[in-house]
Amino acid sequence: MFTDLGHLSVIFALIACLYAAVVSPLGAQRNDDRLVQSGRLAALMTFPLVLIGCLGLWYALLTHDFGVKYVADVSSLATPIFFRITALWGSQNGSILFWCLIMSAFVAAAMVRDWDAAGDKPLLPYVTMTMALVLGFFLFLELFLANAFLRSDFPPQDGRGLNPLLRHPGMIIHPPMLYAGYTGLLVPFAFCIASLITRRSDDLWLRSSRRWTLVGWAFLTAGLLLGGRWAHDVLGWGGYWGWDPSENKPLITWLIATPFLHSAMIQEKRGMFKNWNVFLMMLTFASMFFGTAFIRSGLLTSVHAFAASDIGPFFMGAMIVILAACAMLWLTRLDVLRSENKLDSAFSREGIFLIQNVLFLSTSFTVFIGTIFPILSEAIGGTKITVGPPFFDQTAGPQMAALVALMGMAPLLAWGKSSGAAVSRQMIVPAAFALVVMIALFVGGANQPIPLLLFGLCAYTLAQTVMEYVRGVRARMRGGNESMPVALVRLAQKNQRRYGGYLVHLGVVLMAIGVIGKGFYGQDTITTPAVKLNESFTVGDYTFTYRGIRPVPCEFNDCQTMQAMLLISSASDGRVLGAAFPYRDYYPMQQHTATIPDISGTFNNEVYVILAGWDNNGATASFQVFINPLINWIWVGGVVMILGFFVCFWKVPEREPAAAPITARRPAPAGAPAK
Repeated sequence: MFTDLGHLSVIFALIACLYAAVVSPLGAQRNDDRLVQSGRLAALMTFPLVLIGCLGLWYALLTHDFGVKYVADVSSLATPIFFRITALWGSQNGSILFWCLIMSAFVAAAMVRDWDAAGDKPLLPYVTMTMALVLGFFLFLELFLANAFLRSDFPPQDGRGLNPLLRHPGMIIHPPMLYAGYTGLLVPFAFCIASLITRRSDDLWLRSSRRWTLVGWAFLTAGLLLGGRWAHDVLGWGGYWGWDPSENKPLITWLIATPFLHSAMIQEKRGMFKNWNVFLMMLTFASMFFGTAFIRSGLLTSVHAFAASDIGPFFMGAMIVILAACAMLWLTRLDVLRSENKLDSAFSREGIFLIQNVLFLSTSFTVFIGTIFPILSEAIGGTKITVGPPFFDQTAGPQMAALVALMGMAPLLAWGKSSGAAVSRQMIVPAAFALVVMIALFVGGANQPIPLLLFGLCAYTLAQTVMEYVRGVRARMRGGNESMPVALVRLAQKNQRRYGGYLVHLGVVLMAIGVIGKGFYGQDTITTPAVKLNESFTVGDYTFTYRGIRPVPCEFNDCQTMQAMLLISSASDGRVLGAAFPYRDYYPMQQHTATIPDISGTFNNEVYVILAGWDNNGATASFQVFINPLINWIWVGGVVMILGFFVCFWKVPEREPAAAPITARRPAPAGAPAK
């Protein structure tokens, strides 16, 4: 009964979206604020309505209502309650409903803001219309093409259970983060469309949606990091990234949204790049639609793409309509999107930002082409050809390295035009630090030219970014008699956008260090032939001794687990360093085997062991071992990036100036002029 109520509630949410999409612009045309507010209220109500729908499906999952087909597909009697809750987004139909929930939450948050105080109330009708149309499209998909509430005529006694690959904390949190990132970017897109419809030439839509853009970008960043961690812990790739289509899809959107954050700042400060910003925002939204369409249509093979369905053509059709409407709206507003200033010099902050933007877009295009190349090759030549990681490493890698270099250059340049001599003076200390780092690495044995150069590049950008904090803190300590911690905090408070951005840059550099270490100095070995009991093999600085294999209890009582043990010792002196316990889970219900690695070692030198197989009840076994130097700096860098977001986003209340002391005035002498 409650599940059926949830289904009915989602139907009402779609009706509310259609009402808001029609009434809001109608109210603007008739200058009738009552209609505008009515549409706003209808859009606001979509969140509680979709929430009731999700609660209805959750109720079915928690009560083992296998009469609901979705419940039978993603849960079973043995599925723990936590995974029954997260099973809401464990498959296509439920994930679209959950997507609608998060999107409706952003719609509601945008509707409840104080539009009068923000000064952007003229945009309200068209922001409401845009968001209602997009949300309505996803609700349409949920109700008519991917209905999670459908019932079976012959309910099974037990369900199939959740996909074993999804039983990991990273994968549980990863989809909600990505969904929040995608749907959060709907808000600035809606403001952009509203600004074009109303023919505004100012940067109101940028200022009104800047914090929304930051939120969407931060969720997208966190989703990418959690996805990488899930792949690292569960898939047995030996690393965090495999250039899989499901990984590439959010990366493409991130590579477009990130330069928008930079160029938006240029428009606000210099009145430039108005056309460019509109283009970037439309492209960001289109990339979200395009990637979602391909992953959910079954056209691309991926580690956790959805099966082939009828949703893909509808996605593609909707994307074509959106792109056509955006292009027409954009082209008819070129007269109001003229820049107020021209680019004075390429050797300026806005010049470097423009170069960065081009590099970001060229990288995203490279990843996009590599991702859809199997579809293109099959459509053109009849043969599906898949490009592997070497293609992406060799094409996207140099572009990303150039971006890291430009991050170290941008803070030195002034707006408008910069002095070459002044910039050169400020580069001396970071360049010297980079040189010292490169010499130290070379002496330590890191003599490969390419990674040595890349590490030097990271060292330069790291030092240059830190120097920005050092200069600012010293200035405050000298001018305000502040201690170093107080000066650092108040420096960030005074210009959160700037110094939060520097933290993001630091995070990127730390991640780059991890990528270089893993990519150039990582080692991996497959034990072929298999090793015998108590036999040893060596990988890098480590010796591994096989001690046997045994069955162990499965964590979720619906699988069979075989665990191996490897003793790890130093290859140089034989000193015992620890043990590794990789294992494999077999799930009879899903006919699925999951190979789970064991991860040990030190912070700077990770040891990653996979149980590849065994024979004769464990008399022999084969393993795959990866040595991943510096890989943990990727996760540290990700945390620093998110911290930078909080510095940018967190609104610090302005301190009221101290009241001036009141002093008694003496009466002016007679004939004196009044002051």
